[in-house]
Amino acid sequence: MRKKLLVHALASFGLMAACGTASASASPPVTIKLEPYLGSALAMHAEVNGHPGLFLFDTGGGVTIIGPDVAKAIGCTPWGRITGFRMTGERLDFQRCDNLVFNVAGIPMKASEAGVFDIMGLVPKDAPHLDGSLGLDLFAGRSITLDASGRTLTIESAESLQARVRHAREVPIRLVRDAEGVALTVDVAVPTPKGTAWMELDSGNAGGAYIIAKYLAPMFGLDPGKSGPQPVRFDVAGGIPVEGKALAMDLIKDGNLGAPFFKQWALTVDLASGRAWLSHAAPGNAP
Repeated sequence: MRKKLLVHALASFGLMAACGTASASASPPVTIKLEPYLGSALAMHAEVNGHPGLFLFDTGGGVTIIGPDVAKAIGCTPWGRITGFRMTGERLDFQRCDNLVFNVAGIPMKASEAGVFDIMGLVPKDAPHLDGSLGLDLFAGRSITLDASGRTLTIESAESLQARVRHAREVPIRLVRDAEGVALTVDVAVPTPKGTAWMELDSGNAGGAYIIAKYLAPMFGLDPGKSGPQPVRFDVAGGIPVEGKALAMDLIKDGNLGAPFFKQWALTVDLASGRAWLSHAAPGNAP
């Protein structure tokens, strides 16, 4: 049940906050150990304006967010509005705090806009407390590798990136900037008989099934009228196999590749150049 809640609440948050961070290519690589949260979701410790907290790390979140209690603790009075949409089309509006500085493993990262939202309203009442969620927007301009199975996030240097991708498979992606350019997520190309579909790479989708839009379901051998999981087999562009269970849902995007995908594949993405690579994930940790 907890995983299901995360699938429909956290995973498809799909929104907001842009970050004015510079490239880290001249810095040494830094590997951050991630913690499991309610199953397959991942979290990390970080500071925002000197205030420590536990934050989800979510490649599908789009916007970095902090809780109202964190905003109060750091002296921010939320203002304005950020508007975005979950993958199911549900609209979300919330206020923002500007020019926050997050410290992640000793690296300062500036969020020029961060949403203010009570993420604890989306999880079970007895769930461990979260102070917010960190999205790819916070790492804009940097190169990172997420190995969800090994529970590590690496902020790459130019040298470590070159070594990392030497034996990885490059895949075509789109950097998606929704919410008037505030958000940052990554879509990967998926060939279909009609053309190329683009599916979100969403580490925050902690459920056990891939999600395919109903309007594309027949191209993947799925019954769009069936509500439960169905077997599916297809390839991401570049010959990356995807196999398991899928849900056909009414979406505003082509699809969503979550925990089952990240269990098998580590994602390296250069958020400056818009290039990405996949390599086999480390064995062992992921459920």
